[in-house]
Amino acid sequence: MPKPPLTEVEAPNPWLGLGPSEHFFENEEIDGLIKRGLFYARAGVPIHFQGPAGLGKTSLALAIAHKLGRPVSVMVGNDWLDVDDMIGKEVGQNTSSVVDRYISRVRRSEQQTRYAWEDSILAEAMEKGHTLVYDEFTRSSAKANGILLSVLEEGVLISTDQVNQRTTLHAHPEFRIILTSNPHDYSGVNATPDALLDRMVTFTLDGYGVETRAGIIAARTGLDAEMSQRIVRLLALLHDTEKAGHASLRAGILIARVAALRLRSGTLSDALLAQITADVMNGRGQEFTAGQIAKQLTKLT
Repeated sequence: MPKPPLTEVEAPNPWLGLGPSEHFFENEEIDGLIKRGLFYARAGVPIHFQGPAGLGKTSLALAIAHKLGRPVSVMVGNDWLDVDDMIGKEVGQNTSSVVDRYISRVRRSEQQTRYAWEDSILAEAMEKGHTLVYDEFTRSSAKANGILLSVLEEGVLISTDQVNQRTTLHAHPEFRIILTSNPHDYSGVNATPDALLDRMVTFTLDGYGVETRAGIIAARTGLDAEMSQRIVRLLALLHDTEKAGHASLRAGILIARVAALRLRSGTLSDALLAQITADVMNGRGQEFTAGQIAKQLTKLT
């Protein structure tokens, strides 16, 4: 089956309307997760959203953080993070000298060095009572995340660096922490120690219903609800075939974004939608032809 031509369309601002903070979708399913998360967060219990990419873990964490009504700080896990990045570190030195020549034949000098210290995002959030969203925290090493043990248990950050004049930082009563992780899809992800998991409540997100997925896609792309639901159902059909793995919500958003752009400038045929979907899915290592996807589309009419 020949590929349909991809006609050019112009996007004056292709990023417009894609900000998650401005287009967060809520329905009964999402609202239930937020209320449960808020219940634990307000009680001072660390919460953790765990699941595959594209399910909106970060958006959920930020939604809960903003509803707590405190300033929000965000840090993202990475394998280069070290203990210093969790606590703080020396960022410079200031040296001053004083020379006393009160008596001409006697010279007395004094030199004093002061070290400049910069708190980490974690330390600042604890001190000021911010809500900290620690996104993809399992990308960081177990050594760096080990600092969290006393933070999650007693609300205490301990520093052994001699430059830091404050060896113990007790958290502000309003300090809260929300963590997210994706244990499967990223290289370099570290297993979460049981000692950390014991100190938090974990919500495992393994998929939303069709209406929720379609609603999120519609909110993020401006595509109408009917077409958004059609894309979700198409991806579900492809997921059931032998060739397909898990199609993330992010893949659906990308397909819908292009489809919405096409609909704003003309029409969207099933053949073109099939080609767009094939291009997106094949870029994720799943081998589909536009013809195979077009056959699946006929089941949705």
